[in-house]
Amino acid sequence: MENKNLITVQSYYQLINEGYVNSEKYYQLFSDDVEIFYQKFGFGKGREGLQKFGQKIIQLIDYLEFDLEKFNYIENKEFVIVEGHEKGITNTGIKFPNNTDSYGKFCSVFQLENNKIKRMHCYVDPDFASQDIERLRILNTLLIEDKTSQTKKIVDEFYDIQFGRRKGNPIDLFADKVDWDLPGNKNKFSWVGKRETKEEVQAFFYELSKNIESEKFEIDFITVNGENATVVGSLVSKILPYNKSFSTTFVVILKVVDEKIVKYHFLEDSYKLNEEMR
Repeated sequence: MENKNLITVQSYYQLINEGYVNSEKYYQLFSDDVEIFYQKFGFGKGREGLQKFGQKIIQLIDYLEFDLEKFNYIENKEFVIVEGHEKGITNTGIKFPNNTDSYGKFCSVFQLENNKIKRMHCYVDPDFASQDIERLRILNTLLIEDKTSQTKKIVDEFYDIQFGRRKGNPIDLFADKVDWDLPGNKNKFSWVGKRETKEEVQAFFYELSKNIESEKFEIDFITVNGENATVVGSLVSKILPYNKSFSTTFVVILKVVDEKIVKYHFLEDSYKLNEEMR
């Protein structure tokens, strides 16, 4: 059995897509005493409220389209809740969403009676193209600061374990899937190369312990920005199969997501290593 309330709500969005806002077809979907709510606009009542709302939207947007095929609906006897995606062009010519600061997501709650919309509350940021620069700057800064703090915590923990300042297994800090790379001649040095899983990273530490004896490992500085970190330092290692010491500066590039290391690129003078170990 088809849900007539759902059909009414779908017709509402279809009419907007077809450009019938403020048409008689559009108004017929609503009860005479309909209550509407929209962020920053506030509340409106009846046809007058719908007309005022429509006039305000026209001042903001030149073009609006809903992706109807990707809508999610939650229904019961008198309510239809819609989660969806919208796109368009503002009256200043800016296309939205940009999928960086604006994403076009919205949620609307419809209450219906006799297949007419008697209540429509729409929850969406009316700053469609993210032009509210100051608040956007604050929100993005807070997000970056939070991710920076998480990344620094994990990177510090990784090196605290490496230097013996705390107990633990560095493997536990890695995600199941890892973008790992230590460039070099894999035919000569079994520990170099790309790895993609936590198990492969664990094998790296095993290979490293069999083949290298650390004589010096110093970190000059660590920089962290959001999920990304860079470590700069120098090392001296004894390459056991060749019984020779090797010195180099290094840079480590890390990425931390959900408190797990998902990227680890260790860059050293691999050409020098290959040439010296003969």
